[in-house]
Amino acid sequence: MPLNKFLHPSWRKILLSLILLCGLALLLWPARTLRSDNFVFYFPNSRHVIPLEVIENTKYLPLLQVLNLVGTLNGLQEKRNTLKVAFGDSHIELHADDPRIRLDKKTTVLSAPIRVSNGRWMVPSDFLATVLPRLTGQSVEYQAGTSRAFLGDVKPGSFTLRLEPVSSGARLTFQFTDKVTVRAASVNGKWVMFLGDHAIEPLEQSFHFHNPYVSDVRFDDQDGLPKLIITPSAGGLNFYPVLAEGGKVLQADVLKPPPSAPQNPPPSAPSSTTASSPTMPSPSTGAAQEETTAPPGPPLPVVVLDAGHGGGDTGAHSHDGVMEKDLVAQLVARVRQALLSTRKFHVVVTRTGDVNVTFEQRAATANEAAAACFLTFHAGDLGAGSPQIAVYTYRPPDEPLSLPGGETRPIFVKWNQVQESYLDQSRQLAETLQQEFAVIAGATTDLPQAVPERTLRSVNAPAVAIELGTLSPDYDAGALTDPAFQLQLSNVVAETLAALHGRGA
Repeated sequence: MPLNKFLHPSWRKILLSLILLCGLALLLWPARTLRSDNFVFYFPNSRHVIPLEVIENTKYLPLLQVLNLVGTLNGLQEKRNTLKVAFGDSHIELHADDPRIRLDKKTTVLSAPIRVSNGRWMVPSDFLATVLPRLTGQSVEYQAGTSRAFLGDVKPGSFTLRLEPVSSGARLTFQFTDKVTVRAASVNGKWVMFLGDHAIEPLEQSFHFHNPYVSDVRFDDQDGLPKLIITPSAGGLNFYPVLAEGGKVLQADVLKPPPSAPQNPPPSAPSSTTASSPTMPSPSTGAAQEETTAPPGPPLPVVVLDAGHGGGDTGAHSHDGVMEKDLVAQLVARVRQALLSTRKFHVVVTRTGDVNVTFEQRAATANEAAAACFLTFHAGDLGAGSPQIAVYTYRPPDEPLSLPGGETRPIFVKWNQVQESYLDQSRQLAETLQQEFAVIAGATTDLPQAVPERTLRSVNAPAVAIELGTLSPDYDAGALTDPAFQLQLSNVVAETLAALHGRGA
């Protein structure tokens, strides 16, 4: 019998009001974690990207990853709600949900409480300005609300922007405080201009226009590469960037194509001051899952990159607090960039940000993209010595599952046997990669092995797992997080796949 038949009408009204109030509260209550993003650290000779979380409208950074960028962890002690870290000659103590952080004998109150998110101790971003300089003895330039910091002797440049009409179009003029180089590309219907290696702190992150040719211009360096992203207001427009005044002025014309000319006419030979890719294809309509800097032509083969673990599944961790999910995500970003630079592949990633993606979702991403090959990245305890690189292929189950009455059937349903059709190709890919990994300075690698790796089981393409070692509580991860090692490995992957593709593999 319905509950409302037992309630007095006045009580029914009260109950209904409570339900409405609870629903409204749930609707308006801010989510604890709103999104995942990246934060860029600029050093005099390098830059590093680490994950950023926004929790209750405050930007948070993973403490141990920040410390590993600027120095050496000598030890850590973690209890339920307390973390103690030995960093150089200093000792840091912090408590979950408490804004106070104790550095040696002094206590600093941060703008928001310490959080523990997906197994990581997170500090609000004002930690960079209030605590980090005392820890390192170096200057730290950080503007509140931004997603980048400049450490040591780094002097970022900036720029101003002016939009003005020209015949049959509009002209964007960028005035930089320091010399830049420009490489242009067309990505997902937008024009992207990479600005070289110089660190940039924009006065404004984005510019919006009510203009029939240019909709907005946005500065972005979330992958550590400073760039300008220009969104046209309509399709079918031509893009002509020109660099002048020694690299301090960039002019980009967005023009309608001449009525009697083809849709994308090539310009006359550029002068020595013209940007490296002066003519861009017309932006396409709609967004694509993958991106490439290659020119138009036959469809490019798709490489799917999978960063293992994510979210609450942190994977292995090292003595100095590096988590597997973060290490492999960083490596996938480097491999992706190396592959795109070959101009021979579309690249698709199975996860972006710190999220836990199921095995089925990873395989579905690869299969829906019609992958030419699939690489999944992991890290773990491979014994003493680092860095080590192991390559694995899928090994099907040897024995069928026994059922009551003596009946047998395969352990996996037919759809989950799809990788078995590619075992030979996967083995060839693994052997080729292993041979190339062997030439990386300081790295050791063994012959590929076949293992029942769950991530590979349902991938409808040649597929391998690449595992880095050693990532273990007994060892620091410095050899694996070294940018030089990661760059070498990424280049080896890109060059190997490009060579195989060139041979029609």
